Parts: sequence; C-alpha cells; structure tokens
Amino acid sequence: MRTKRVWWGMGMGCLLVFCGWVVQAGETAALKLAASQSEFLRQEPILVTLKVEGTPGANLPAAPGGESQSASNALRFEVEPAVKARPNAKPLPGEAATANKAAAARTYDLLEWFQFPDNGQFTVRAVYENGGNRVVSEPITLRVHAPKKGDADFDSVARLHHMPWSNYETNAFCGDTFDVVKNWPDSQVARYCHYWNGRYSQNKKEYDKAIASYRIVIDKYPGFALAGDARRALAECEKAQQKP
Repeated sequence: MRTKRVWWGMGMGCLLVFCGWVVQAGETAALKLAASQSEFLRQEPILVTLKVEGTPGANLPAAPGGESQSASNALRFEVEPAVKARPNAKPLPGEAATANKAAAARTYDLLEWFQFPDNGQFTVRAVYENGGNRVVSEPITLRVHAPKKGDADFDSVARLHHMPWSNYETNAFCGDTFDVVKNWPDSQVARYCHYWNGRYSQNKKEYDKAIASYRIVIDKYPGFALAGDARRALAECEKAQQKP
C-alpha cells in the first residue's frame, strides 16, 4: 500500500508538469480540504469545505463534476475505496444561490454526491483545474458507521428515510425530521433536521415555521457549517413576509 501511495504522488507530480503548473513546497498555490468532523453516522451529511489559495481567477463550482463544468474550470472529488456517484445530486442551497458568483471557498455535502455505504473508512481528495492549472488537496480520512441498537443515536438515525438532503426540498415529505427534533432533540443529526425543517417550511411558504427552525440552528449551533446559510435563508423569509 505504501509503494502504491508513493507512486501516485510521483505520477501526479509529472502530470502537473505537463499541465504547465508545478506546485512545489513553499509556493502559495494550494487547495485546502477540511471536514466538519472525522466520524459520521449513517445518513448524516458529510459536510466538507474547500478553499483554493494562491490561484488568480479561481472560481470553485457550486457542484463537483457534471456536464455544466467547463474544461477550464472543473472540480471533482476522488474517494477511496471507490463509491458510486449519486444521480440527480444538487449543490447545497447556499452554494446554489451563489453559483454564478466567483468563490474561492465553498461547502459540499459528499453524501449528496456519493452513495456511501453504512459502514466504512474512506480517503477523500479534491482535484481542481482552472485555466490549464491543476491542484490536488491533501487527503482527509472519514469514517461512516451505523449506530447499533442501544446506542444514543440509533432511533433518531433509523427515523430518517429520505436521504440525501435534497429530497427534503420537495413536498414529498413524511415528517421524519420533525419527529427527530421533537423526540430526540440532542441527537447528533438534530441540527441538520432543524435546518431541513426550515428549508421545507420555506418552500411551502410557511415562513413563521421556517424562521423558527432557522433561529434554532443559528442560536443552538452557531459553529454548525450550515448556520451561515440558515441566516441567509432566514433573511429571505423575513423579506418574503414583508411583501404585500
């Protein structure tokens, strides 16, 4: 395994030379990939942040892969061991709202884009190409596991039926996230559920309910990766309420 890893690094170095851009130690160009945590429950969104530095004109796409990307500005994630891509995946709402704006940093939900199994350990890298330049992030390691019966999060995770998150954008909704925050308010997945409840209510134009859900996200989970988007969505709801 070690030999394979060293060979990959040498091969990538050669590829960067052919692309006309070599990222040597000490240079400023870098692609920084970070996860909100290293351990994830089954059904829990795998939120990662990506930031490109030292690359003039960098504009990370809101969605990795896909036909909408141009050859001159493309992003992909490499997962080992390999997992299947999820069809019809969507960027997070906050990223979709700024898809047409230049962004050197973005947040992605890997569970939205990939069909991770219930248990396993995975290595993830990001690869970004812009204007003939190519940079690869350092790898991060993630572990996904299904809680066992008797574990604190077993019941709350078992209640979720519509992953990935983009399914909660529609009216095809059975109330599982509302049940989670009501019955298991301290669950690890409760913060996501409050956010999804806000999204669902906002799409239904039930703005009071949406605002209440977003306020919980903002006040109870200020360091949550989606708290910033909850503020943006809350402002949208308040603006919508002011319309005659």
